[in-house]
Amino acid sequence: MKAIFAIFALCLVAVHAGTIAQPPVNYEGMVDDVLNEMGQIAKEAAVALQHAVEDIVLDPLQQVDEAVESIEALRAESDECVAAEDERVAATVDAMHREMNVCGVVAAKTSAEIMSDISAATQQLVFGGYDVLTTYRKCQNYKNQILKKTCYANLTVKATLYLNSSRKSIRTIRESTNERIPAVVHDADACTHTAAETAVLELDNIHATIGDCIAKH
Repeated sequence: MKAIFAIFALCLVAVHAGTIAQPPVNYEGMVDDVLNEMGQIAKEAAVALQHAVEDIVLDPLQQVDEAVESIEALRAESDECVAAEDERVAATVDAMHREMNVCGVVAAKTSAEIMSDISAATQQLVFGGYDVLTTYRKCQNYKNQILKKTCYANLTVKATLYLNSSRKSIRTIRESTNERIPAVVHDADACTHTAAETAVLELDNIHATIGDCIAKH
């Protein structure tokens, strides 16, 4: 935002003082730095969301896989007892996958909405910033002082509007990174772990049933 504030201050000086300040500042580079920073925030938000969703899915699946493997380990003791419960095991795992899919659909929809908002905010920063800089360069090229002063007056309005909209865009990106993504992660995590816990509980019951069967043989 330093670049935009600098341009805004320059415009005010030019309009109110009637002279055109020419400080040795690389405005293009400053705006590029701001845009790159915002782009990095958006990228980090997307990566954080992707990694969080992966963790949310992989951990519950591992819990269920371990429960299934513990049942399969009993097959060496009695294939007959384990085979008798194969359908229950398959039904439990299938039910868990259906629940996980529901969790995933909800999380994916919310995540897509978040990334859409981040994309729109980032585009506003990009196109708005370059519009301000294009106008600034146009003002610099005017030789006629009246036209130059009028141009800077127009630039002041553009810079003011850009400042206001940029604050909103930056707030959108920050809120997505700091609030909305963690909320999605929390809800999805609770959803998938609940599905896994239900499945593991049923698989533990199946494991106990198989154990009783083996004990009777």
